[in-house]
Amino acid sequence: MFYVIGLGTGIVSFFVGCLWYSALFGKAWQKGMGFTDEKVKSIFVPKRIIVALISELVASLCTVGILYNLPFPMIVRAIMLIVVVIGSGIKLAIFDGKSFGIVLINEGYKIITILLFFISLTLFGGAIVF
Repeated sequence: MFYVIGLGTGIVSFFVGCLWYSALFGKAWQKGMGFTDEKVKSIFVPKRIIVALISELVASLCTVGILYNLPFPMIVRAIMLIVVVIGSGIKLAIFDGKSFGIVLINEGYKIITILLFFISLTLFGGAIVF
């Protein structure tokens, strides 16, 4: 079940990211990053999308392992992970010179992703077998 939750949540998270950075906040993200339409088209090519999906799946499996195995209540584990991920994301955005709007878009997506893991583990975590 560990692998099902990890891979399933990774796939859902990837598609949420596709919506997040296109239909929901795509134009604001593109503008905040200073990307032209041509630059965006050169980034989102099949080869990069496949690598990004594989990366998402590996990160998902690791996240499920972390959230499932820490000796704290599940909500505390989720909050801890959010604090670590958001803190490092904000730090990188500051040093990259990104606007506050870009920070909100990027970190908002990360919070949604972690909450997806939290929900998945809350619903199905009792059945995890490594």
